[in-house]
Amino acid sequence: MADDAGLKELGASSIIGTATMNAASDLARKAQSVGRGEYSAAPMTVVAGWANERRAGAVVRETRRDWKDTRDAVLLRVADSMKARGN
Repeated sequence: MADDAGLKELGASSIIGTATMNAASDLARKAQSVGRGEYSAAPMTVVAGWANERRAGAVVRETRRDWKDTRDAVLLRVADSMKARGN
């Protein structure tokens, strides 16, 4: 089995925590700018790796839902599936 000590240390580092939080914040801002709901980002510990270790992460939450965002998401998925099938 490979020595995963370096990956475990990297995944638990504050650098990765900051990077994932920055990415989640960017995603929340983009969702906020195109959607009608409200979105926020928050740090979150995630479980990953072969040994299910705790690692730094982040999550984007929809704090206020809007039915039009849900409808638009469904329409986008349908359009994407039609493209994939060649329709």
